[in-house]
Amino acid sequence: MDTEVVIIGAGAIGLAIARKVVSEGHSAILLEKEPQYGLGISSRSSEVIHAGIYYHTGSLKASLCLEGKILVYEHCKKYNIKHEKVGKLFIAVTKDEIPKLELTKRQAMENGVDDLIELDSGQIKEVEPGINAVAALLSPSSGIFDSHSFMKSLLISAESDGLIFAANSPVVGAERANSAWTVRLGGKEKVSVTCKVVINAAGLYAIDLSNVVFHGRNVPRLYPTKGSYIRYSGKSPVQHIIYPAIVPGLIEERVDATPDLEASLRFGPNTEKTDRLEDFSIAKNIVESMAPAIKRYLPNLDTSRLQPDISGIRPRIFGSKEPVEDFCFDWAPEPGWLDLWGIESPGLTASLAIANYVYALMLERDIL
Repeated sequence: MDTEVVIIGAGAIGLAIARKVVSEGHSAILLEKEPQYGLGISSRSSEVIHAGIYYHTGSLKASLCLEGKILVYEHCKKYNIKHEKVGKLFIAVTKDEIPKLELTKRQAMENGVDDLIELDSGQIKEVEPGINAVAALLSPSSGIFDSHSFMKSLLISAESDGLIFAANSPVVGAERANSAWTVRLGGKEKVSVTCKVVINAAGLYAIDLSNVVFHGRNVPRLYPTKGSYIRYSGKSPVQHIIYPAIVPGLIEERVDATPDLEASLRFGPNTEKTDRLEDFSIAKNIVESMAPAIKRYLPNLDTSRLQPDISGIRPRIFGSKEPVEDFCFDWAPEPGWLDLWGIESPGLTASLAIANYVYALMLERDIL
């Protein structure tokens, strides 16, 4: 047997799991189809450290985000990764939107997030003079971080504990025989790797891989959703992350504002259905389509400074009849294969907690 554990996918989730496995004294190989780690979902996000506020109470998204937030801040401090607790403002532009803030606060309390601060219009002007809002909730534990340095630190740490990282190694199939998995790789050299456990953390491609390996298995459907961002050219006019009021648990079309560590500002993402998993093009009218929503809460913003930035694709999934709103961890019928499906936001924040959770699942099965 070549190794104990094979992890497929070297985004933040796969890197975190690989690091956890080898830190516990097990051998592992991390496979990535791209030339390097972190080129997929993880590199196309707003780089926000979420507080765990508006996910359904009792969901894995809520619990793992709450735990992951703490772990990410600790990791950033330990490895000198740039980060900042800039805080997040949930805002109501009109009085009619205040009930949405009340729902958000109630959801936060139910999830164990008890540090939200209510602000009136005068207090909002003190912290964000350019924002048009009648009420807000301040989440002081929300922040931003350098996700690329974060992922690099995970790989360096894991390799120091013996991880083998193989880039340019697409997985094309797998079979189980004699109590072991044989994972077949494509690429220039068509080789295979044998192991006890396979963790499918392939992001957008996780469901495709599950369907290739397990014919006839009940696998959810992928509903890929593109999100595009626009960037403000110049110094950010806001210091906090700004979220227009939303109904917790519902996906609404809104335009968030997120400052970055370089004092710039990004707006988005929007929401677009797509069937192409590697189409990161941005609509020509992206600025015009998003500007009105931005001007609602930043009325004096110079929209001539807005320009298209990046886009990403979220791996949302559907069950037999309806969307699956939570992270999905599913053991295959054959022993030793764990699928991670639908790991969208707040996956980056939750990555270290997800790694702990996956390792605990392996221990429960007594397969290491």
